[in-house]
Parts: sequence; structure tokens; C-alpha cells
Amino acid sequence: MNIIDRLKRKYVFLIHKYFQINQFEINKDYLKILQDEICIISDNITLGTSSWENNRKEIRKAIIKGNLSDFINWDVIQRTMFFEAPRFEYETVMCNSVLSTAINESKVGNPKRYYLDMSTSGNLIHHAYSISQLLNNCDIRDFNKVIELGGGYGSMCRLFRNMNYFGKYIIYDLPEFSALQKFYLSSVDTKYTDNTVFSSDLNKLNDDNIRALFIATWSFSEMPIELREQLLNYMIFDYCIIAFQEEFDGIDNIDYFNKFMNKYKHINFNITPIEHLRNHYYLVGTKK
Repeated sequence: MNIIDRLKRKYVFLIHKYFQINQFEINKDYLKILQDEICIISDNITLGTSSWENNRKEIRKAIIKGNLSDFINWDVIQRTMFFEAPRFEYETVMCNSVLSTAINESKVGNPKRYYLDMSTSGNLIHHAYSISQLLNNCDIRDFNKVIELGGGYGSMCRLFRNMNYFGKYIIYDLPEFSALQKFYLSSVDTKYTDNTVFSSDLNKLNDDNIRALFIATWSFSEMPIELREQLLNYMIFDYCIIAFQEEFDGIDNIDYFNKFMNKYKHINFNITPIEHLRNHYYLVGTKK
């Protein structure tokens, strides 16, 4: 990063830290629905001490007691769901006519603006860059359903709606995150929740037998093998964009995804190293 970019980035960091430039008024009805859901989840699901169970505890506590107007800056969100794209990703996205018009950031949650373009955020650009890898090989109109595994706070779903994809969109996630996604997308605009399913129920993944696009950016690859196979048994897809790291928790993901590709003979696959993220890869699959 050159000195000018460093100075721009520092400037954006400072104004974000000391001035809440993305002020918005929280809808009290949406907030009550979210907090009521979290109370019900807490009463019915006891958590252990694994890293993701601790993240769930942190999310529960923050939602009940925290400031939802600034939720994207909570430690647990920044740690697990937010990544600032490098300049290369931004330049790639801006060369795509579909994606470049879809990365207008919302004020909801107070996301930090991107140092090269204050109309967007580094995280939204990173999502768009991931999807650009898919759109190099197919068109947004090629599929009628999207299944996103691990939907963060809902930003990827919003990106697809901004790309004028209004087909069925399923976000499969843990209950606390499903509740937060619903709150976020409703707060931005209720149109983002139309034809959107927020679920922790495997049966919802293929209740209509429509072949789909499967999205998993650093989520599927962080699951135990048994859970991955269980999920795959409930899904039918012709397209996929999966981002993964070479190794996670002792699992050789290169070996796993090579075997994964052999199971789907109707799909053309390609694994591409992410040059600016060492030992990370995109797996793109498109229907033959």
C-alpha cells in the first residue's frame, strides 16, 4: 500500500472512530422482535465452550444490552464477519458493470466506509469480489435459488438483491445470526426480506427441489467433515462459489475439495488460488 492510500485509510479510520457518519434511527419494532427472538433462543439452547459457541454467547449478550446502531463494529462481528478488501479487489469489482452498481453501502449498523470510495465499505467490496469469480463463468439469471451457508449479518444477500436478483434466497445459519440477518435486512428495506428464508432447519434447503447456487465463503470449509456431508445430503445445486483456506483445524481442504468435485459430474469446477490471500482459494462450479 502506497503512502497516499495509507493516509486515506487513516483518515477514514479517524472519522469513523470519532464521528458516527452513518446515523440512522433504529426501528423499535424490529429491535423488539430481534431481542425477543434472542431471549427465546437463549432459553431453549444451552451453549458449551467452543469458539463458535462463545461467539454465539457474545452475540446474544450484545443484542440484549448493546447498541444496535453500531452493531457492525462489535468485536464479534469484526472478528468473524468483516474483511476490508485490498485495492486490487476494489479495482476488479469496478470493472464489472453488474457489481459496480450494486455496492452502495447502507447506513445500518454503521459500517466503516472504504478509503478509496466512501459510498461503499471494504466488506461489501470483498463480497462483490468473491461473486465476481462466479460471474466470470455464468450469469446472475442462470439460477433460480441461492443457498448461502453462513450469511454473516446479511450483507451478501443484500448485494444479490442490489444486483436485481429477486429469486429465492436461503440463508442457513445458527439461530442467533439468522435473527440478526433478519433485523439487518428489514432495517435497510423490507424488500430485502421478500422471498428470503432465514433458517437453521436443514429441511428448508431443498423443500422445493429447485436447483441452486451454493455460496459458502469461509464457512463450509470451517465445519467438521461429518457436518459438511450432512449438509450436502440436503442440497441440490448446479452452481457454487466456495472460498476456503488450505487447512482448517487439522483438515486438509485441498484434498477434501478435490474429492468433493468428483461427486458432481454435472458441474464444471475450477479451483483458483487467491493471490493476495496466501493459502486461500476459490472453488467455482457452473453447470455443464
